[in-house]
Amino acid sequence: MSKYGNWTLVALAALVLAGGAPRVRAAEPTAGGETVPSSVVTAAPVELRDVIVDRSASGHPSVTLAGSGPMTYRTLELENPQRLVVDLDGTVSHLDRNQVSVDDGGVLRVRAGQFRRSPSPVSRVVVDLEGPVPYRIEPAENGLRIVFRPEEPAAVAEVASAPAPTQGAPELAPSPAPVSAEASAAPASRAVAPEMIEKLLSAPTFAAEEPPAGLTPAPTSGGNFETQTIVTDKANYTGKKISLNLVDTDVKQIFRLFHEISGLNFVLDPAVEGKVTIVLDQVPWDQALDIILKNNGLDKQYENNVIRIAPTQKLATEAAQRKQLKEAKDLEVEPITITRTLSYAKAEEVEKVIRDGGILSARGKVMVDKRTNALIISDIPKKLQPLDQLITTLDSETPQVMIEARIVETSKSFTQDLGIKWGFSAIADASRGTGTGLPFPANASATYGLNLPGAGTASTLAFRFSNILDSFTLDIALSDLETEGRGRVLSSPKIATQNNERAEIEQGVRIPVVSTTATEINVEFVSASLRLAVTPQITAEGTVAMDVVVENNSPDFVNRVGDVPPIKTQRAQTKILVADGGTAVIGGIFSINEGQSEVGVPWFRKIPGLGWLFKTRNITNENRELLIFITPKIVKVG
Repeated sequence: MSKYGNWTLVALAALVLAGGAPRVRAAEPTAGGETVPSSVVTAAPVELRDVIVDRSASGHPSVTLAGSGPMTYRTLELENPQRLVVDLDGTVSHLDRNQVSVDDGGVLRVRAGQFRRSPSPVSRVVVDLEGPVPYRIEPAENGLRIVFRPEEPAAVAEVASAPAPTQGAPELAPSPAPVSAEASAAPASRAVAPEMIEKLLSAPTFAAEEPPAGLTPAPTSGGNFETQTIVTDKANYTGKKISLNLVDTDVKQIFRLFHEISGLNFVLDPAVEGKVTIVLDQVPWDQALDIILKNNGLDKQYENNVIRIAPTQKLATEAAQRKQLKEAKDLEVEPITITRTLSYAKAEEVEKVIRDGGILSARGKVMVDKRTNALIISDIPKKLQPLDQLITTLDSETPQVMIEARIVETSKSFTQDLGIKWGFSAIADASRGTGTGLPFPANASATYGLNLPGAGTASTLAFRFSNILDSFTLDIALSDLETEGRGRVLSSPKIATQNNERAEIEQGVRIPVVSTTATEINVEFVSASLRLAVTPQITAEGTVAMDVVVENNSPDFVNRVGDVPPIKTQRAQTKILVADGGTAVIGGIFSINEGQSEVGVPWFRKIPGLGWLFKTRNITNENRELLIFITPKIVKVG
């Protein structure tokens, strides 16, 4: 190794042992416009006292951050939504308000607060923008001023780097500046071009960081949904954290450094070459290794405690060649033929699984003998054992399930019917000796009849009253009916089936429905029956999941349409999970029908007490309830 190479390795090791890469010191403006290193500035924190919004000389908005002294800062531009983030290092917020509205020149608002208090205080200022807005940051008296849309063409933000990055605040590089001849002549392991730093350092978005105290978080696409990763190839890095700051360093020298860090042996392929320019801070060494390999088109291969480094394409070619060699060796072996007679599974179904499962080798064959339900398999010896294990698993006893459904229908009815019929007749006639005794009218008669009977099936109690001369008669007929009924119907279909096999049982009648056209007569049969259809699935926990259809249909011959009766339907279709031997209610219907009617003579029917002589009343109450139960039981065979 050359003398320069040895010095490079020594410099790299020193950087890693120091726990971090060299950083550019922050520059602070003085009153005369010059800058002094941050190391000579007082260590006392600066106070952020006020955020002032006004207009610049060009009429565009400007934001002044007023404090107790000069401020060092770092900036970060974020998108979606557009924001400008200014971190004030060594600054403590003493603001009375944390948000200032602007709404001018593309600037929406300014939010500020304490971002971190230890180990060194950082205040954060966030400017919410409508879109990309050019700006310039310039020193102000005891603070900073952010001028938006400055008059200078191609105005850019001036960025001063902080002394050292701390957790939660990204480290930013200084803005590009001409590199002096002395800097360009410095060793490659120590000098880093500002342009390269800006490309290599990618800061996390502000939305992913913890918001400053008292600030409103930046708007994000809301929602109560949480994204979960089911399958991922993300690497899990557990190596010791290191820091690197390299420019145009020979990639071969890097692996000597990783050997010292990890204690592993590294072997480089002759084709390994390239340069490394990288800036990493507190990154696991195995992650840093993967990043360097990926950047240079390389990959690694583990063999015990040796890591082989080679171009990715070469390792892929070698892997393909090893696979071809392995397949060629397998094909050299003579195949063996075996037979397996199946007890529970169908040979045709198992044969399809074997063919589609990719278990057979290139020389493997499988045939089916339907007569004996057997499989004839020919393949190399190393494939026969996994094939035999697969067939044993598929040809296992399938448990059975007994499913019982109970359909319970109850009804309760009450009917009360009260009616009345009455009338009278009176005759004043001299021939009967009941004359009026008046010249006019000498004879008179009056009759009245009220006919409000109950239902036709009601019982009737009738009375007739008259005097001895039959000159006055009174007829009264009372009809009343009270009916009370209770009913209960139980239907219990039951069927057994194998696991994951659909079963159906049905009992009832099929009613022919005739439809006639100009050319033909069609007869269609409609089922009015008790039917249970179910597909059970036994779970690993011993419960039973079922896809159930229960129907209890019956013809209504009372309300026929022509010669075809309508069908009363009771039906439930659902999916349910029930414990073995347990019972669950899968459906229920409860209906109440209440009615009351009254017919009578206006006004008279409302007379208290005597109103019953002028009206009839009917009361009907009917309650119906339907419940459907399901009970599965796993049946043990033998």
